[in-house]
Amino acid sequence: MNEQVKRQLQARIESFAADITAVLQAAVADAVSNAVGAGRAKVTRVAAKPGADRSPVGAAALLREIARRPGLRVEQIAKNIGVPSKSLKAPVAQLVKAKKLKKSGAARGTKYRVA
Repeated sequence: MNEQVKRQLQARIESFAADITAVLQAAVADAVSNAVGAGRAKVTRVAAKPGADRSPVGAAALLREIARRPGLRVEQIAKNIGVPSKSLKAPVAQLVKAKKLKKSGAARGTKYRVA
């Protein structure tokens, strides 16, 4: 095989491994959450502090997804990761503010790429 094909295969393998890791992490988190919550009769929710990160997606995973597929809108990124697009609003804004992401466009047409 030539080097270009090897690089493409390696990139696909790494992407697949990252996807599988994200799915497994979400499944483990869900299982732990269910196991911990099973012993409680009533679950009470406490309001989060203003500015608290409520996103189930970490900044590293979000950056990895955007680096893998630059130029996508938040809705598309959320679909690829498997989370609601509203849950990405705060982490994306924080990454843009930290100058780790660049955006182009406006409103729902805003597209993101790694800075």
